[in-house]
Amino acid sequence: MRTVLSAVAVETLLLTSGAATEPLVFHRAHFPDHTVVSLSLVGNRAAASVEYDFDVFISLQTSAEGEGVYSDPGKHKASVRCSSPAAVSVGGVDYPIPTSGVGPDWKDDLWRAVCTPPVS
Repeated sequence: MRTVLSAVAVETLLLTSGAATEPLVFHRAHFPDHTVVSLSLVGNRAAASVEYDFDVFISLQTSAEGEGVYSDPGKHKASVRCSSPAAVSVGGVDYPIPTSGVGPDWKDDLWRAVCTPPVS
């Protein structure tokens, strides 16, 4: 069952991101100095570990008023578990995701972008 759900979710993510001309921005943080940091989903695949559903790749972009845009050339890996207990793993550290509430954290936003089906 997990394999079928994972395959459907991966296809949905690929179709959604493939139709877009830009990466999917899943989180934006605005700072008092007018700096904006955007995190984008730039890749995904079925997880290498059976403990997770997806391995995803994140890009980072910053912009500051009057200073242009900086795009980090790296792709940062995270693993996402959609089923209970929901979690995002970054650098070997597991972060639990409270699925009952919406958190302001970028990891919560990443989990929602990967695990919540798009609504049309």
